[in-house]
Amino acid sequence: MIGKLLGDFFGIIRVAGLIRALQWAAAVAITLPTALKTRNLLAADAAMGTGPFDVTSGKARARLVGKGAFSGLREIWVREVYSRDGFLKIPDHGLVVDLGANMGNFSAMALATNPTARVIAVEPGTHNVAKFQATMAANGFTDRAQLCRAFVGIFSRQQDLDVANDANYADAERLSEPDFIARYGIERIAFLKCDIEGSEYFLLEPESRLLDMADRVGIEVHAFGGDPHALLNELRGRGFNIEKTIWDGDDCIALAVRS
Repeated sequence: MIGKLLGDFFGIIRVAGLIRALQWAAAVAITLPTALKTRNLLAADAAMGTGPFDVTSGKARARLVGKGAFSGLREIWVREVYSRDGFLKIPDHGLVVDLGANMGNFSAMALATNPTARVIAVEPGTHNVAKFQATMAANGFTDRAQLCRAFVGIFSRQQDLDVANDANYADAERLSEPDFIARYGIERIAFLKCDIEGSEYFLLEPESRLLDMADRVGIEVHAFGGDPHALLNELRGRGFNIEKTIWDGDDCIALAVRS
């Protein structure tokens, strides 16, 4: 945890400035008992409030807003889970598909990376939909971002629990992959980002087309939903080179580019 703390602290300096980093360090100190109990830093992130937080990564600049924005700042912008070593490359007018968009922190980074890029974001939770729209509006990205409020693909155990226990998900549409592709007229994907709580394994189905359309992918792979190594092997079998695999216990984030 100490190593992650130091890495995050200096990373926050890099993307958001020294003052923000010092504010976060103070929040960590105040919430330390909770951090030791939960073994995460979400309480410190929450203590940072709703922003706005201005962030910079290379040429990409964005403003993050809303409850939970600072956690996204650390994951997406500081730890660079989808952009490490310059991996997030989007050609002019390239399409990004963001499966599991949450409040839009990754979509904001993608749209800030190239001013001609556009995003189709999938997010089923009403609370996150409102935050996503606020994030896009805060950055002037509304005209380049389409939002699909739905579950796409198969249902994982986690998603069943979400629907059963959280009213934010209860009335979300369940959309098959073919219907999703047809609805948005998707033909080619410059970057496919996927964080959908175990349902990422629908990409392994023989009839799935999203991987075949994608040039680059960043996929969060959950062991409770299936075999992460099988998914990595499927990526290789579909013609991808896996450039980086970021492991966290049995789960990982795979960054792969079509060879």
